[in-house]
Amino acid sequence: MSRSDRVLVVGAGHNGLMCGLRLAAAGVDVLVLEQGPTPGGAVASSEDALPGFVHDPCSGFFPLTAASPAFRALGLERHGLEWINPRVPMAHPQAGGRAMLLQRDLEATASSLDAVAPGSGEAWSSFMGPLLPHAELLVRSGLEPFPPIGPASRLFLRLRRGAVDLARLMLGSATTMGRELFGQEAPTAWLCGSTAHSDLSPGAAGGGAFAFVLQMLGHLVGWPFPRGGAGRLSEAMVARLRELGGRVRCGVRVEEILCRGGRAAGVRLAGGEELAADAVVATVSAGSLGAMLPDGALPGRLLRRLRRWRYGLGTFKLDWALSQPVPWEAEEARQAAVVHVAGTLDELFKSAEESGRGHVPAAPTLVTGQHTVHDPSRAPDGKHTFYAYARVPSEPDVPDEEIAERAEARIEAFAPGFRQLILARSLRGPARLERDNPSLVGGDLGGGSFELDQQLVFRPAPELVRYRTPLGGLYVGGTSVHPGAGVHGACGAGAAGAVLSDRSPLRFWRR
Repeated sequence: MSRSDRVLVVGAGHNGLMCGLRLAAAGVDVLVLEQGPTPGGAVASSEDALPGFVHDPCSGFFPLTAASPAFRALGLERHGLEWINPRVPMAHPQAGGRAMLLQRDLEATASSLDAVAPGSGEAWSSFMGPLLPHAELLVRSGLEPFPPIGPASRLFLRLRRGAVDLARLMLGSATTMGRELFGQEAPTAWLCGSTAHSDLSPGAAGGGAFAFVLQMLGHLVGWPFPRGGAGRLSEAMVARLRELGGRVRCGVRVEEILCRGGRAAGVRLAGGEELAADAVVATVSAGSLGAMLPDGALPGRLLRRLRRWRYGLGTFKLDWALSQPVPWEAEEARQAAVVHVAGTLDELFKSAEESGRGHVPAAPTLVTGQHTVHDPSRAPDGKHTFYAYARVPSEPDVPDEEIAERAEARIEAFAPGFRQLILARSLRGPARLERDNPSLVGGDLGGGSFELDQQLVFRPAPELVRYRTPLGGLYVGGTSVHPGAGVHGACGAGAAGAVLSDRSPLRFWRR
């Protein structure tokens, strides 16, 4: 592909920017289109609660970014990006002032588990210890275009029988994995707390993989975040893109992908402006892409699949400005990056069940983040930011203020005196999240449910899993495509690779 070829990338989230970067580095004339006022999508920062308090409205911690080969290759540190990587990625407090920790050090994690549930630390070390030397290869297997024949084969040859046992555990639920590993409820709850980062319940098939990968990443790379706010990551990507000659245009909404002569030929913007292109890469979620395509652009079954794509639970996000750090009763939690306010296994199940039945949980499971404990630049001197999010129905059955009160009561139970520290708060329910970013349909941050029938070759359909579509010149690279959600850039990088491969003289038939 040459500079004379023009590619339009729809969406300037991290996948759209990653795609643009890969194409621009190859000498392609690339323009990234973004409906919002600034690039970044869900990787952004804002001052919502009070001036001077920097919050991350969506993505807050970035273990997959740190592990991603696509991001490692960019060298964004040259553009001012600085990472902070807390020693304690996650804490799971319990009633009575105790907490189980996920620490970057495996043995320190084991000691923390043993202090609450004797024997569970040794079980975790015995399970995770032999896998960690192969963790980078496992991550590559998960982030490669499907099927990842090379990395997966090498992983199997290294682990052999262990690979089969791991695959079995990952296909099951997080609860099943925890009970098999630990045989105790408390550490099983510690493992299952990570499913709250998705729409999966602790008993959902495939939840074992989700929980395992997050905990493994904590040991491999930590759960780091950009100093100064998540938006610094997007700013660095835009700076690098412009350095390579790529362009970003914000405040423009793509209304339709134009099809002429049996190919994608450009886009029509809201307001009627048309932009021509040799190829179009859509990094929006599946439902948004389906709405942009005219009838007949794709085979009927495939177009219906996109338009009927099943999104996961909605998200309710709270950001607080605090006068002091959160006074967790469990002192170990005070230095953690993320605190899972999840309690017992029974409480985890109850919260997930209520959300799944269409009700806001009475005691919601919360994923909370305390950036300013490690990054004072995000708040005025001596003050702090704090966030929490809960999985709720996309159309909550109680008002936003009531959801906020339930969340604050849940935190207060583990951090007495928390409410007295609140200076201001900002609320983002599912409707606001979708209004700010139309790809977050119903407030789903993951681009579609994490359930097994929407993973691997079924994300979103076998015809699209390798980033191409049956419509010539149209490619897909958003979180609705394998490997899915998470700030890893693999979807955008994969789409760029498909474009470049198809424009090669050796693949003249694809043009």
